[in-house]
Amino acid sequence: MPLPRFDRLSPESRAAILAVARSHFARDGRDGASFNRIIADAGISKTSAYHYFDGKDDLFAAVAADTAGRVLAVLGPWEPVDGAGELWERLADGSRRLLGHLREHPDDRAVLAADAPDAGQGDPWIAAMVADGVRIGLIDAGPGIELLTAATAAVIGVADARALQGTGDGGELRTLLERLWAVSR
Repeated sequence: MPLPRFDRLSPESRAAILAVARSHFARDGRDGASFNRIIADAGISKTSAYHYFDGKDDLFAAVAADTAGRVLAVLGPWEPVDGAGELWERLADGSRRLLGHLREHPDDRAVLAADAPDAGQGDPWIAAMVADGVRIGLIDAGPGIELLTAATAAVIGVADARALQGTGDGGELRTLLERLWAVSR
């Protein structure tokens, strides 16, 4: 994560540096992006860059965290539901908003994809949804909440990727989650 001096920059300066880096990582990939090219395009010196980040991996971690925050802002917090129907509606609405954001911001999409394999597993929105599903009795917590949350994040990630590619049918996410969660019909 960024070093303390980065946090002392103005919000505009931090956002500008992260935007340039996000563009580079999205275009060239995590491994292919050049730290030197990013800092040059961001208009900061190499000395300053090393006062803000330990290197390219540290910068990528900051970009990935910022991108995840942007996505979570689009989703908003998970609000507790009263029943299964409301959970499915809220999940479908969140998925629509997320897909819309990722279509409008392909750099965010590319950064999130490059952040795999851990992408989504620490997602508070998914964790709250799964916990809510267990609370209302929709989800069988037998396998363990951490495993269910990680598996749910993986299923949602694959379904979202398929939807962004135009290969998903829209109903597959619910079917997969019902099976994962041991939902009886």
